[in-house]
Amino acid sequence: MGSFSAKLRVWNASSPDKVEELEAMVDTGAAFSWMHRDRLERLGVEKLRRLGFRAIDGSVIERDTAAVWVASNEFKAPDIIVMAEGTDMEVIGVHTIEGLGLAADPVQKELIPTVMPAL
Repeated sequence: MGSFSAKLRVWNASSPDKVEELEAMVDTGAAFSWMHRDRLERLGVEKLRRLGFRAIDGSVIERDTAAVWVASNEFKAPDIIVMAEGTDMEVIGVHTIEGLGLAADPVQKELIPTVMPAL
């Protein structure tokens, strides 16, 4: 799939007036979205738990996860995201895309509404 970026709004359910907007690469190979820890800390989110992730070089890295709300255009949903560290990229992963009821369209290079599979 060709690469493209998309805009995403993120906020903490307990402080919905504080919103961070970002433009990140859409990565259908990533299970979760990754957002920089400092961005999430400004929103006052708390870490849920630490998980292991296999990096592109095969190594296993550990990162904290957090619960947030996300939105793309008029679509919004609760989500679990990875708190990215240092030089980690911010990406929009499949969990976020599908949670919003969207799909990655590599031809139009955008996230589009879709009909989700029932099973």
